[in-house]
Amino acid sequence: MKESWIAILAFSASFAAFAQGEVNFNTHVGWYSPDYHPIVDARVLNPDGTGCTDGFGQLFILNSDESLAPLLPIGAFKKAEAGAGYILAGGAFAPDGFPGGTTVAMILRAWRGEPESTYDSAIWKGQSEPFTITFATLPNPPGDLIGLKGFTLVPEPPALALGAVGFGAMLLLRRRR
Repeated sequence: MKESWIAILAFSASFAAFAQGEVNFNTHVGWYSPDYHPIVDARVLNPDGTGCTDGFGQLFILNSDESLAPLLPIGAFKKAEAGAGYILAGGAFAPDGFPGGTTVAMILRAWRGEPESTYDSAIWKGQSEPFTITFATLPNPPGDLIGLKGFTLVPEPPALALGAVGFGAMLLLRRRR
């Protein structure tokens, strides 16, 4: 009898895990459209126009108050030249409170760096324009990131450099007077 209750609890707990929404975290999804164009083709480029191979990307839900809710996992860019600039991370799961069937605005944030790096700590980074997606629930396959557009990473100067520029501008203005 005890084993039956444990099995029932484990089975019902698995439904709670599957209740959260899911999307297909692939920034390039094949040639399935009737006119032979990729369904999703959102390549992330370096400033020189080459595809990024040494970085990561993460999907975020853009809440109505402009805050961001992260999805997991964080995906790595493909290292092969043919896939440079693309992330093929499989299913990405929404945080609690975003069940399947929920339609949300999302963005992709990407950055160059080591495996321990984050978007906030990176110097080279960028983010996509917002796009809308509806989360899938099992047994349905996760939806593709239709509407996601590619973008180029840009360097973000450190706060100290911005402060130095501001201080220099203040000295110049003072000197003119």
